[in-house]
Parts: sequence; structure tokens; C-alpha cells
Amino acid sequence: MVPGARWLTVAVVAVVVASAPLVTHAFPAHETKVSAVRLVEAIRGAQDVGWSGEVRSLGSVQVPLSGSTFGGVARLLGEHSDLRVWWRDRDNWRVDRIRATGESDLVRAGGLTVRWNYEENRVSFAPSSPVRLPDDVDVVPSALAARMLAGAQPRELSRLPSRRIAGHDAPGVRLVPDDYRSTISRVDIWADEASGLPLEVKVYAEPPGAVPILSTALTSLELEPPASSKVNLRFSPGIEFPRGYSMDAAAGANAFAPFSPPRSLAGLDRRGRPEDFGAVGVYGRGPTAVLAVPLREQVADELRGQLRESRNARDTGARVALEVGPLSVLLSHHDGDDFLLVGTVTPATLELAATDLAAGVVRRR
Repeated sequence: MVPGARWLTVAVVAVVVASAPLVTHAFPAHETKVSAVRLVEAIRGAQDVGWSGEVRSLGSVQVPLSGSTFGGVARLLGEHSDLRVWWRDRDNWRVDRIRATGESDLVRAGGLTVRWNYEENRVSFAPSSPVRLPDDVDVVPSALAARMLAGAQPRELSRLPSRRIAGHDAPGVRLVPDDYRSTISRVDIWADEASGLPLEVKVYAEPPGAVPILSTALTSLELEPPASSKVNLRFSPGIEFPRGYSMDAAAGANAFAPFSPPRSLAGLDRRGRPEDFGAVGVYGRGPTAVLAVPLREQVADELRGQLRESRNARDTGARVALEVGPLSVLLSHHDGDDFLLVGTVTPATLELAATDLAAGVVRRR
């Protein structure tokens, strides 16, 4: 083969190899006749499917909160995140958030959650808690889909056409909540046809055609359980370890605050096992959910100041309320105690929940 022909052959092979992933993504999706109900059953059973890949999420809700306590919530709902994920099962995974200045890693290892901040060269540990503030793992498609579909009824489900996502055929399902109290108008989910693993989720709070308030999708996917070495973190000798555990405001309140919330708020029943939930109350279901968290005075004062800075806040002195997209937020002060209520429910529903909470909460000591 003459030199010119040899280089032409090499160039053609290189183009074919480099284009293979694009060609795979360009293939039309295979349509399936699976029903919406059966697809949701498969999605619910996929929490322990092992996989690894990359995720991109984008939030369009500008939450006027900052600081170490609630700043992460504002970032997840109002910015885009690039994540690398290694998922062995629901209790063993690793999520790395990639930034221009480095990365931050979040690892769940059974009953322990480990966080590593690259920029600060610092590691923190916390017991894995069923109650906590939203974090990077909550915008992983499988986690978000499971949360949104909690309590979904067959009459609320319908099929969407299949799509090709991260090289996999993905039939879709739409959830339209049948509850006037919900501020979520619909949730669209596409899941891998073979495993049921959710590959893309879009959450809407407006009529069809609007921009989703939160969208998240896998951009690459390997459907095999990752090795344990991929999930475990390896620390350099000079890394800083804090003393004791570092818990967020919700997890700490749930474990230590001296309150017992009522069994229902605004007609929404309290969720979860009694042994998992202490002072924090989680009410309702996926698209119609309310979280009630007791706050320490210092945290409550900081949050109250941030809420009052918004010109749309309603301040009665005892209560400060604000709506941000689909989120209703209310900070209540009653008998010397502060509670934060937040949920994807109407403002009137959250006001009623605050009234029920003030009447039904019990101080244990």
C-alpha cells in the first residue's frame, strides 16, 4: 500500500471509530407495547440495578437562599450540574460533581455517608439518614424518578413514545398528578427498556410547552455493577478529617430536636417508618409532598432574613411565606419554636399545614 493510501485508510478507520457512539445514539428507538403501569413497576424495581455513567441536570427555579445550610438546595434547583455516578445499589453508590475548579464527591456506604471537597481538601462523615436536605444524588434520574412516582395511581399514568437515550431504547411514561393541592403539573420519565433504569426525567410546573423546572438525563451509561474500588474513596495523607459527624440541618433536627410532629398536615398523611423519623415530618407523596423541619434559632433567623429580602415574601411576623416556582416555603414561629415547611403544594395548603403543625406538634422535653 502506498503511503498516501495507508494514511487515508487510517483516517477512515479513525473517523468510523470516533463516530460509533454518535451513530448508536442516532438509531431510532425501538417502540414497545409495555403499558404505563408495567413500566412504572419496572422503574420501581430498578433501584438496585448496578450501573455507572455521566449525568447532566438543569434546574430553572431561582431559589433566594444561600449559605452552607440551604445553598445546596438553591444550586440543585437553579443551576446545571455535571455528575459522574457509580451505582451498586440504593445503599452503596458514589456521585462526583464536576466543576471547573475541581470536584466534590458524595459516597453512600451502607449506614455511612462520606463527603469529600476537593478544593478544601476536607472530608466529612455523617450517618446515612432518611431525612436530609436535597443533595447531588437527588438529581440522578433513578432517584428523582423514584421520588416522583411514590404513591402514583394508575389513572395518573400514560405512555410516552420511546426515545434513544445514552445509546439505549427508553420507553416513556407521564405522570399527571390528580390532586388539586400539587404544584407539579406533570412528570415525564424515560427508562431503559431492558432493566427499567430511569435514564431521563423532566418535571414541569406549568401547562404543556413550558420549560421543565428540573430536567436530568444520563449522557453515558454502562449497565454493569461497578467494582467496589470505583465506589470507595482513597484519601491523600494530608487531607483534613473533622472530629465527629457532620449532619445537615434536617438530619440533625430529625435525630435530636425534642419534637413529635402530628400524623397529618393539611390532610396529608405522615410518611415513613416510625423508627426512621423523629422530629421531622414528611407528608404526602411524590408530586404532593410537604417537609416540616424544626430549626435552631440561629438557623431560623438566618433563613428568615433571606426570605424577607424577597419582595414577594408575605411577612406576618409569626410567619414568613414565599413561593418559588412550584415550591411553597413557609417559616413559622410559634410558642418560641421555629419550623420550616416546604413542599410542592399550593400556598393555601402550606398555610393550613402550618396551622395544623402549631396545633399538633408535641414537645417531648
